[in-house]
Amino acid sequence: MEDRGSASAFRALHEEEAARAAGFGRTLAILCAVGLGFIPFLSRVRWLTTLMASGLVLLGIVSTWVSLRARNPARYDKSVFRFFGVIAVCVSVIVTYYSGVFSTSAVVVTLGISFFGLGDDKRFAVVACCVAAVAYALVASLISLGVVPDLGLFTAEGIPAASRIFVIFIVPAVFILTLWQARLSRRATYDAVVRLDEALRLAYQREAQLAEANQNLDRALQIGAGQQGRYTGALVGQWVLGDLVGRGAFGEVYAAENGETGTRAAVKLLHPHARAEEELVRRFLREAEALARIESPNIVGIYGAGETADHAPYLAMDLLEGHTLDWHLRRRGRLEVREVVSMVGQIAAGLHAAHEAGIVHRDIKPQNLFLTEPKDGAGVWKLLDFGVAKLGGSGDTLTEGAIVGTPGYMAPEQASGHATDRRSDVFSLAAVTYRAATGNPPFAGSGTPQVLLNVVVRTPVRPAQLAPELPADVERVLAIGLAKEPRDRFATVEAFALALSAAVRGELTGAERRRADALIEANPWGTATPYHEAMDDGVQTARF
Repeated sequence: MEDRGSASAFRALHEEEAARAAGFGRTLAILCAVGLGFIPFLSRVRWLTTLMASGLVLLGIVSTWVSLRARNPARYDKSVFRFFGVIAVCVSVIVTYYSGVFSTSAVVVTLGISFFGLGDDKRFAVVACCVAAVAYALVASLISLGVVPDLGLFTAEGIPAASRIFVIFIVPAVFILTLWQARLSRRATYDAVVRLDEALRLAYQREAQLAEANQNLDRALQIGAGQQGRYTGALVGQWVLGDLVGRGAFGEVYAAENGETGTRAAVKLLHPHARAEEELVRRFLREAEALARIESPNIVGIYGAGETADHAPYLAMDLLEGHTLDWHLRRRGRLEVREVVSMVGQIAAGLHAAHEAGIVHRDIKPQNLFLTEPKDGAGVWKLLDFGVAKLGGSGDTLTEGAIVGTPGYMAPEQASGHATDRRSDVFSLAAVTYRAATGNPPFAGSGTPQVLLNVVVRTPVRPAQLAPELPADVERVLAIGLAKEPRDRFATVEAFALALSAAVRGELTGAERRRADALIEANPWGTATPYHEAMDDGVQTARF
């Protein structure tokens, strides 16, 4: 009945059943104690009395054990439910025979059927309840036919044959109807919890998306695509600047054309006020240096860099036509799994080229992943913005211990101000993958401090809870990619991309499944987890 997409509903019902088991166990234990107190005054046949007392003692002990164990839902599982059911059914037969099959003892049995009929384990619940009904009908029939002596406290002596036949049929029928009603109640409760879970999931998704949108609001308001800027018409190097492609807090991007070759490009310039901030200038130049080192079809290309006549640094790059992943997600919510695999594979190829050149990107996010839209052929995913990249062999990382990057997608070590390496990009790519596949940011919060805290100490909501169609192996790959400790992640972005592709095809290796399951068991989805500040895997300033 339950599917993977309703895991939280199933968990809620399991916790409810554990609470019912604890209460029902206490009730049966009390009834058994009361019954044992009366038995000495009700004795008729010694062996039957002994059997009844033994049955009550056994049921009382088991009921008390179940009551104590069910206080912790994690310790109340299918085996406990089944053991409890077997003992209860066996003792119910003894109680019914001792009390008299035509007495009111059957009422107690219906209490048990109501409880077990509502259980998680549908198959056992139905079998156990049907066995109880058949056992009653069989014992009652054998007594009525005189095959078994009627030794109960309330015998059938004096009851007309027609009345006996009626009882033999009506009592099992009531048992079965009680079971049917219990299963209907279970189904209705489950459906209600699923609907509530879906509503809460959508509310959480909208809240997380709103928080992410609010973080980008300033940037969105400053975009001035299609408008003229202060440099429109100017000659910058060999580039004649046209209209704005976009505008940000620290710079502008213009569509441009090479006056000699006619080649089109995007030229980025810093705002005058930004040029006074040394760090911003250094980051701008850092991007130019990083792009010059990398050759990959999945990295935005660079034509050159220089200064304008008024000493404004500029950077000439490929003029891309298309949209960022952020744009696509705002309109579609999330991508199809096959699209996610294609995107991750291409971005991983670009990152691999960067890593081989000694560069860690450190700001992988939906706004920096761009899908080109050529007039002919398939689109290509490209990685943008190397402004906060760490360049191997360049000495200073620009940050000097400060936190740089986008809070919701940076690795825990980056959020904590520790040194980063290529595995930090693995984490960020996994975070973007989670966002694209589920429609939800992996880490959200009311403000930057809360987001950073969640990155460091919490695991995201289980992916299948947000996107039920995701294969379990995809969850496993994300668990490895989003591991808090760098040593627990995939060693390279290529390994992450290959594992994701294999997971979608159902070909994830047994070793990777075990590795992921161990991580999930240690740090379950949606829970807080301690993060060790001292990284004993020895993350170095650069490791290539």
